[in-house]
Amino acid sequence: MDTVWKNTSEALKNFADILACNKCGNEPINAVTYTNCGHFFCKKCVENDMICIKCGTPVQPIEIHSDHMIKSLISYCNNIAKIIGEKNFQSTAVNVLNTSQAPSTELILNSKVHRKHIVPQKNIHKRNQYGETALHSACLKNKIEQVRMLLAVGANPNTKDNNNWTPIQEVVCKGYTALCKLLLECGASPNIPGAENKTALHEAVRYKKLDEVKLLLQYSAKKDVYDIHGKKPIDYCDPHEDRISNNIWNILKDETEMNNTSTVLNYTLDHSFSIPQSLNTFVIFPSNLQETNKKRLYQMALKHKIKIVTSFRPSVTHVVMEANNQNIVQLSYDVMMALLRGNWLLTSEWFQIAMDVDDILTMDFELFEISGAPIKGIPKKARENAQNQNPALFNQCNFYFALNPKSTYSVNEMQLTKDALENLVREGNGTVLKREPHPEDVKDQKQIIPFHIANSVTHPLYKCTYYIIYVPGRDEPRVKYNMPHIKTLPLVWLIECIEKFTFVDPSHLGLM
Repeated sequence: MDTVWKNTSEALKNFADILACNKCGNEPINAVTYTNCGHFFCKKCVENDMICIKCGTPVQPIEIHSDHMIKSLISYCNNIAKIIGEKNFQSTAVNVLNTSQAPSTELILNSKVHRKHIVPQKNIHKRNQYGETALHSACLKNKIEQVRMLLAVGANPNTKDNNNWTPIQEVVCKGYTALCKLLLECGASPNIPGAENKTALHEAVRYKKLDEVKLLLQYSAKKDVYDIHGKKPIDYCDPHEDRISNNIWNILKDETEMNNTSTVLNYTLDHSFSIPQSLNTFVIFPSNLQETNKKRLYQMALKHKIKIVTSFRPSVTHVVMEANNQNIVQLSYDVMMALLRGNWLLTSEWFQIAMDVDDILTMDFELFEISGAPIKGIPKKARENAQNQNPALFNQCNFYFALNPKSTYSVNEMQLTKDALENLVREGNGTVLKREPHPEDVKDQKQIIPFHIANSVTHPLYKCTYYIIYVPGRDEPRVKYNMPHIKTLPLVWLIECIEKFTFVDPSHLGLM
């Protein structure tokens, strides 16, 4: 092998170690992942296992899924190995069954105890008057074994209470470091915005929790995220206040990554894509399908026992449409609703292939995701926004429609009524006003920075949360506002915001 590939070869071997089966230590054959804990193995290695050999978490058959990402990464590694002439790059893969990595006897015993006293799955997502699940309550009380048990039977570590707090935010504020680590290991996301769009890192800095700050950064917590006040986590830290604050400040100011590479890479791989854990989570809405494809869809739904609805409703998770040869669809009311809700937008090829598989939970839905509507990348952007539990597009924003409720308005070949437009705003978590807002009445209200432009201080809509929407013509408002907190903008601006899934700079449309 040419010496110029020495560093590449070493990096490839390190990468192979991470991609090794967590049981046999070799390249995973037909890789499968435990969705509850995120560890992956050869399919044959774990076909009879009831407990994850890596962490001791009890495993149910429904929690074992084919991991297409691992398969792809192994394939890429093999291709690189061929290019650099390295044939045995996987020979150094670590056998994860050594003593240091095997789960402790105590952990396995605890798992057995958990199975004896298992919490019925139907009750683990039940909420109290504050919207807290059993996992929230256990975290607040620092009951680590109860938390471990709840996670083992399928409790969602990223569920929100009525105040938009996830369990990780609860434990960070209280300084429960061991619980914080457990939640992160079991799939808790450190970047989900909570109350006032603050993430767990915001809270860790505010409450001076140094250990939690370090943990969150090790699991890919983002430093450059903003709350509704336009503040990043570091903005809540005064380096001159005390030693802890100074340490936190230095960590957050450091431009080099705090992350431990192997920890972050494993975390990224373990949570590289999300698929529903039950067919009960599927609700399909077919939009503008050809008759032949409608029949095929219903045949597939019958085979896999999937629910299909004939109207757009809150329970819809997947919207299926006909796409052109470039995998693009035209903007429509259904498409806008799907974008605002973060639904999967799938091409009809998906259910045609789904007819030939035994378990659609093993399918990689991104292979069938519509790429443009019509702007490429927007369906995925909108879906990932919802999957990451970020605020919806119009969150914290208020809209008044200066439109005739009996008229129909034409925009980009779409015919839209005032009611339909108001529904779109509500779907984007915006507020529809019945009376036109007056600048003097709203200017003294608490300053709020919309989430989707919070990282752009120079954006002309940075401080704007009130919008008056009109259509040029007879009903056009005589007075139009162009103030930092309130704008009067044409309907085409609103539609383009949805189409691009962002707040469009009005000057880009020749406005203002």
